[in-house]
Amino acid sequence: METHLGLRTPFLLGSCSLFNQQMESHTMEETMIRQKRSQELTHTPTLEMMCFPLIKRLGYNAVQIMAVQEHSYYVRFGYHVTNFFAPSSHFGTSDDLKSLIDRAHKMGLLVLMDIVHSHASNNMLDGLNMFDGTDAHYFHSRSKGHRWMWDSRLFNYGSWEVHRFLLSNARWWLEEYKFDRFRFDVVTSMMYTHHGLQNEFGVWEIFWLIMLMVHHHFPMVLK
Repeated sequence: METHLGLRTPFLLGSCSLFNQQMESHTMEETMIRQKRSQELTHTPTLEMMCFPLIKRLGYNAVQIMAVQEHSYYVRFGYHVTNFFAPSSHFGTSDDLKSLIDRAHKMGLLVLMDIVHSHASNNMLDGLNMFDGTDAHYFHSRSKGHRWMWDSRLFNYGSWEVHRFLLSNARWWLEEYKFDRFRFDVVTSMMYTHHGLQNEFGVWEIFWLIMLMVHHHFPMVLK
């Protein structure tokens, strides 16, 4: 099936499945062993030799990499982002991800990024929560800034600092890693403002600002 952008339904490539690892709780020692092993097993060889050729043979023209941003809570499959400007270190290095995308492009595949701008990790030590000692630096304060169903923080899209942060984040992934498209995670959480119950309409400004930025700096992305 083709979309209005000329893409067939993209092949979903979950970062958590690259090495067929199970999502479970680990001790610190087990985590260090897994991280050491993941440094030895990078993205590129597995995908070059197995996944990408198969994806091409199946007739796909795009892949979507899911949950690529850095996160520490792995049972959430990467949607509790702690560092918006870094790829997940659990599955390789920044150069590994760049090599993966470059290889996909050489095989004629577009690469979509599953980007998370709808909420952020509730972590204080390695995330944005309480970044300046308050709960309202990037997020709404008090209960409005917490999504209780996910135990995560909700961005304050009315803040110009948040606009600049998310716009620069979108531009970073396009410029630095050469992604071709975005899939915005949980758009309804950004559109509706009733603490996740989704019965009051919110704002669209951040979507249009990102679209304008992409159209101006990366016109081929929207073609």
